[in-house]
Amino acid sequence: MLSDVPTFRRVKRAYAARLIHSALTNERGPALLELIEYDDKHFRAVFASSYFQPAAGHGGPSKSQWNTLKKKLKRRDRSIFVFRAHGELDGEAAASAGKYFLDFGFMRM
Repeated sequence: MLSDVPTFRRVKRAYAARLIHSALTNERGPALLELIEYDDKHFRAVFASSYFQPAAGHGGPSKSQWNTLKKKLKRRDRSIFVFRAHGELDGEAAASAGKYFLDFGFMRM
């Protein structure tokens, strides 16, 4: 439902890139692969699966790992809005294997 999504304010791409790059960098190094900017002023971060520590018995990141990433973003900028839809990229297996996405925008405050 599009009506559940707030209206976003425009931020400089460089600011969004610095914020997401810092959030997606950990002891294994930077994981950000691509930052896509959309006309409605939200962004999509495409990042390597190496960001997440593999959880035993899970094929992918746990819900807790996703929530931790969202909290890291909120600590960097309180106005950030993280979309519920996130996960592994679909598409051609070779092109999207091991890549995840997270959509976010900056709310008007």
